Amino acid sequence: MSETAIEPTSPDGDPSDDSAAPAEEVVDAPLGPAGTKALDEWKRRAKEAEKASREQARRLQALEDRDKTEVQRASERAEAAEKRAAAMAQRTVRAEVRALAAATFADPSDAAAFLDPSDFMDDDGDVDSKKLERALADLLKRKPHLAREGAPPSFDGGARRTADKPPSMNDLIRQKAGLG
Repeated sequence: MSETAIEPTSPDGDPSDDSAAPAEEVVDAPLGPAGTKALDEWKRRAKEAEKASREQARRLQALEDRDKTEVQRASERAEAAEKRAAAMAQRTVRAEVRALAAATFADPSDAAAFLDPSDFMDDDGDVDSKKLERALADLLKRKPHLAREGAPPSFDGGARRTADKPPSMNDLIRQKAGLG
């Protein structure tokens, strides 16, 4: 009886394409002392290469900066400052949204997720609180499931007061006699 091996082939007839064959799960065996040592060596080399890469990038940036004029450097610093200012403004609006939504939303971060912060910034970078409050109210109308639940029902039974002192026999006689 002869045994033949059948290799899976792709539609092109290329036997090296393994996409048609089911993937086998590879289980890593313990490395052992030699494998652990080699892995540590590779990790050390990777850290050194990363450090060298960062150093080279710094040197390249320094060389590029050296050739730039003072105006170009100032322009780049101004652009970076504008980006930071825009990011801070966005954070400010999101914080304002969460602060205003805390009173009416179950999770104030939901309000921040549904609203675009840039809609509530004016040209000076201030937050338009009135517009934000209207948008939050509109959001609650459209998505009432985001609202905070009302106060839990009270099973108190109403206000309580102490019972009046029971009348004595003398009080009852005076009352019947009309003396008061």
